[in-house]
Amino acid sequence: MKPLLLISNDDGIDSPFLPAFVKAMAKVADIEIVVPAKEQSWIGRAYSRHSKLKIEQVEFLGFKTHTVSGTPSDCVNIALSHICKKPDAVVSGLNIGQNIAFPLLWSSGTFSAAVEGASWGFPAFAFSMRLEKQFYDSCRLRHEAPKEGCSLLKNLEDASETSANYVIETLKQNMGLGEVRNVNFPIKYTSETPFKECKPARTMARPLYHENNGLYEFKYAIKTLPSDELTDFECLENGWACHSKINII
Repeated sequence: MKPLLLISNDDGIDSPFLPAFVKAMAKVADIEIVVPAKEQSWIGRAYSRHSKLKIEQVEFLGFKTHTVSGTPSDCVNIALSHICKKPDAVVSGLNIGQNIAFPLLWSSGTFSAAVEGASWGFPAFAFSMRLEKQFYDSCRLRHEAPKEGCSLLKNLEDASETSANYVIETLKQNMGLGEVRNVNFPIKYTSETPFKECKPARTMARPLYHENNGLYEFKYAIKTLPSDELTDFECLENGWACHSKINII
């Protein structure tokens, strides 16, 4: 009997990464999908406390799918309490862009959807992939799906298949209560890329906003602290895929 996976994300129902990710997961598990109605990146653990949320059932590749007019944490909370059967795991992703390093992980909607699942006591997974700027701009900013023959499409399909196999193999183990497995794929990932266990890098705050004609624009910045252990940042810099165990209970 296949396990049941609840799939969510922070890139929303229109994520160009969602079809390949869902198809890969559906090969190894039964799935239900509950995702934001629109992109909710960098929203962290936010809940829509002062809003009345709208849930809609939508058509998506023939799978049971709902959208929520709220955050990733809203999606998983409502899914687990009102929409879905009890899943064997909560799976978030595949995110357009990396999700690495404390404290930046806590800003990630992708990671936060997994944290919501783990806080309910379910095995939880967050998957993300670093991209070249040209692909990041087309996928994240313009929501353009990778075209047939594009190198990114093969990278995306390989990362999605690895994600699905990782979930199934990990569920055969005894994951700790409140444990999230955070997985990141490097630029140009293939099934032959090394896959390392690591720790989230430690970081300190950096300027994230730059003044431009009297307005302040966000610009991603990260500076890691030295570590005696292999970190997720180091793995991606070396072109390796990586996974880390993070306990949130």
